[in-house]
Amino acid sequence: ILPKRKAIYDFYTNAFKQHSWAIIPEYETTDKTSSYHVYALRIKGITEAQRDAIIAAIFEKQVSVNVHFIPVPMMSFYVKQGYNILNYPTALSHFQCEISLPVWIDLTAEQLKQVTDAVITSVNEIVPNI
Repeated sequence: ILPKRKAIYDFYTNAFKQHSWAIIPEYETTDKTSSYHVYALRIKGITEAQRDAIIAAIFEKQVSVNVHFIPVPMMSFYVKQGYNILNYPTALSHFQCEISLPVWIDLTAEQLKQVTDAVITSVNEIVPNI
C-alpha cells in the first residue's frame, strides 16, 4: 500500500510544485516518512470562503475532495468548553486554506490527472490573481 500511496503523492507534488500558490505537504524528512494517507494541499493566501468556493468548483468537475483536519478548538465539545479558535492562529490558518485530495490506492493515472486538473483549474477560476 505504501508504494502506491507514495506514487500518488509524487504525482500530486509534481503537478502542484510549479504553482506559486501551492503549499506542498511535507511528507518526508531526514527523520521520518509519512504513511501517505492524506494529501493535505494548502493554497497560499486564500480565505476559508475562497477555499470552500474552490472545493465547490472541484466538485463540479466530478472530483471529490474535502477538508480533513478540523482544528480541535473548532469542534463543538471544545467550543462549549470555552476554547476559541482565534487563540490558535496557526491551526486556523492551516484549516482555512487546506484541501485534502483523494489517495485511494486504485486511482488510475487518468483519474490522478483529472484530480490535478480540477484543482488547478478551480484555483485559477476562484482566485485568478493568486
